[in-house]
Amino acid sequence: MARLNSCNVMADSKPRTYLIHPAHGELPARRVLDCVFALSPTGTILHHHIEELRSEDAPAGLRYHLLQTPPATGRERCRIIPPRTREF
Repeated sequence: MARLNSCNVMADSKPRTYLIHPAHGELPARRVLDCVFALSPTGTILHHHIEELRSEDAPAGLRYHLLQTPPATGRERCRIIPPRTREF
């Protein structure tokens, strides 16, 4: 359950994860196995794979940055189901 911490910032049990997207900026994200899903401003769920990203631990949470690398061979058959919108 979310609660306010001493700085009046929402704190919950899940660490914050973000995808830094060149067109949309910082988007809430969740990792499921080797997939990273992010919620775009229009409500579309973006789907990237770990080899397409660079991760960075930051004070505000884990951040994924898009690289210029393509997904691995066979990823077009990925069938990982994205989290529900409320999970972001």
